[in-house]
Amino acid sequence: MNVPQIVKDANKKSDYIVFWLSVIICITIIIATVSLGFIAALYAAHEIDENGFSQFESFFTQNIIFLLTGIAGFMLLLVSIRIMRQTYLGNALQVEYSDCVWLRNWSNKVAKDLEMPEVEIMVTQDPVMNAFAFGFMKPYTIVLNSGLIRYASDDELKAIIVHEMAHIKYGHTKMGTYSSIFRFMPGLGSVFSWILDFWGRRSEFTADRLALAYLKSKEQVKRALVCVHIGPDMAKSFNDLAQQWQVYKTDSSFNRFSQTFSSHPFLVRRLQRIDSSNLINDTLSKISESNDKNNTKIKDFKDGSDS
Repeated sequence: MNVPQIVKDANKKSDYIVFWLSVIICITIIIATVSLGFIAALYAAHEIDENGFSQFESFFTQNIIFLLTGIAGFMLLLVSIRIMRQTYLGNALQVEYSDCVWLRNWSNKVAKDLEMPEVEIMVTQDPVMNAFAFGFMKPYTIVLNSGLIRYASDDELKAIIVHEMAHIKYGHTKMGTYSSIFRFMPGLGSVFSWILDFWGRRSEFTADRLALAYLKSKEQVKRALVCVHIGPDMAKSFNDLAQQWQVYKTDSSFNRFSQTFSSHPFLVRRLQRIDSSNLINDTLSKISESNDKNNTKIKDFKDGSDS
């Protein structure tokens, strides 16, 4: 398995461009808002509020408090992520020492193949079929809801774990943590979340691509996504015909606009991307070309040595 080629092919530099562009837009909005407030306070500098301060003094006092609150909130967020890990350690099942140890063995294999840190796998009581990864430094953690363990097949769980590990491999969990300071800003948090989710949806597509490139099975990745979104009982009913019909019904500008209010791409979009992907063939072709070049170099070296 040519890991560097798989990781490179699944990733897109444009994801990072979109992320930093989103951050720049958020910062620009903050600067513009503060500037407008500054101008308004400057024009009303002679007015006195009920506390005996001028509007200009009140403006600076409020913004200093706002800045300090934001910094304190961000630090609290970083601490809370570490607290969250300790909470799961205390209340959830760490699969390393359980009957589900194969999940940890699988994640260790993936981590070794992808040349990334090993992750903790924990299972928490929640009937909703879902999983998520978090952490901005080692140890990184993947949490699986008990609904997944109960209903998802082993192959589906493998695909889900690779998808979540992709978020860690490409730094999505770090980027999401650091950019969350914008999401929690009073007044503008909803706007910033909407902007940052443009990158968030791209990161989901990227994680899907890595799972696809690593597992080399479109059906395995698709089954995992369908199982999580629709549930195990109706997953089999979501056949190719049903998928094609929903793709046709959702092929509209308004549907794409509606997707901008979701943190994840719509299921039909993700399945459509997987179906149309040539990632597996392209990656195998590049690996084959690389192997051919290496074999040629080895042959030339041997011929040179013999002569």
